[in-house]
Amino acid sequence: MLAFIVELNSSNGYQGSSPSSPFYKVQKTYCLDILENCSFSSFRMTILIKSMLLLIFALLGKSDSNIWEQPGCFKVGHTRTISIPGCVEFDITTNACRGFCISYAVPSTEDSLKINPKQSITSYGQCCNIMETEDVKVKVMCLDGPMALTFKSAVTCACYHCKKV
Repeated sequence: MLAFIVELNSSNGYQGSSPSSPFYKVQKTYCLDILENCSFSSFRMTILIKSMLLLIFALLGKSDSNIWEQPGCFKVGHTRTISIPGCVEFDITTNACRGFCISYAVPSTEDSLKINPKQSITSYGQCCNIMETEDVKVKVMCLDGPMALTFKSAVTCACYHCKKV
């Protein structure tokens, strides 16, 4: 059983002082354990403390702002400033894919070495890729008149076989 006892002392009083003395020591003990026979206010204090601790741990845990730091490939918003000569500068937000996927290299099997004796290492690599996109259309004002632009934005993301470019 876990119990917390909080003692509050209002002064550095001397033993034997009367309550009217400015040096009288006031001491209060609060029971902060639900399993003990506590007063209702102590019970409420216990609930408050436990709720605050739960909130702190929840806030320190995972959040949407850093979901891409977990293993896998995730869609994240990406805002950038577009500057085209002769046109009004503007910001656009599109989706990108960010994260990390499984990649490794192992010694090639005997069967692989029979087919290609120079391939002593077999690599397996997956990269975070955009799997599906959508168009984001923007009309920008330019000196020659309005210009329609189209930007690609990620709809879905996934770990996929890496390709050499």
